[in-house]
Amino acid sequence: MAGQIVFFVLLLGMTGYALGSLGTSKALYKYRPFTIPVNHNGHLTFTGPLSEFRSQRFPQRIRDIIAPFWTDLDNRGNGQVYYNQYMSGTVLQQASRDINQYFPGLNFNANWVFVATWYEVAYYPTSGTRTTVQAVLISGDQHSFLLMNYGIIASTTLSIQAGYDTIGSTHYYVLPGSFTSAASGSNSNFRLSSNVNEPGRWAFRTDHGSTGCELVQLGGSFWSDSTCAQKCTCTSTGLQCRNEPCSFSQICKPASFQFSCQTVPRGTCTISGMAPCRFMSQVFLCLSALTLV
Repeated sequence: MAGQIVFFVLLLGMTGYALGSLGTSKALYKYRPFTIPVNHNGHLTFTGPLSEFRSQRFPQRIRDIIAPFWTDLDNRGNGQVYYNQYMSGTVLQQASRDINQYFPGLNFNANWVFVATWYEVAYYPTSGTRTTVQAVLISGDQHSFLLMNYGIIASTTLSIQAGYDTIGSTHYYVLPGSFTSAASGSNSNFRLSSNVNEPGRWAFRTDHGSTGCELVQLGGSFWSDSTCAQKCTCTSTGLQCRNEPCSFSQICKPASFQFSCQTVPRGTCTISGMAPCRFMSQVFLCLSALTLV
């Protein structure tokens, strides 16, 4: 039944903006240490806080971001933003059950869960509106996953972006209904639809990206290894790969999931003049200045 999705536990007392060090936790972005700013306006970022309240369409290509409900939210009038991480207990058991249901065959055991919940928060400046959404990052057994949960969503005319994006947008996902009237209200597509057959819940595996289109938006591309010799694109018929190395002005660099060709400035030489000079009694034209730009 829509709206009856089981949310992960809310830990009262831990509210507002969070910049929590997560040590060696491996969830989401390629098994590396990171911190997670829990931003008031419905998103998580990984390289620092983001105060932008105007939602922006994915793909942006400029940051790693998880946005279960990016819009202009204001919890000063009502609502709270809760967060916590778990490394033992019933939350890990719940996460393991859910992931094994959505991704059978992995025999997955969660050892770390991070939960961020925007609970009954209001839109700005409409105090009294109440919207509840949640992002859950799950890690264990060399795998990581993302859940987005949606409860009651108040109506608004504000633009709303839901999904995730990565640096270079090698991988991104836009929940259907983003930036449309179907994003909010009792008929919100986020709340009534699902990609795991549970209305109000969206689940993604985030530790790999080259085995199919499940992590890649239609039309999205990435390079499959550190040589960036082969470019793979998600098409309507599945993942299509072809030989397409980086151009001269690009270098192959690790991206959030796989690899991407990133443009870098190239050094060039400019000659500012020639002057005669002598070597072993012979006169040659010598550079009077050489500048690297």
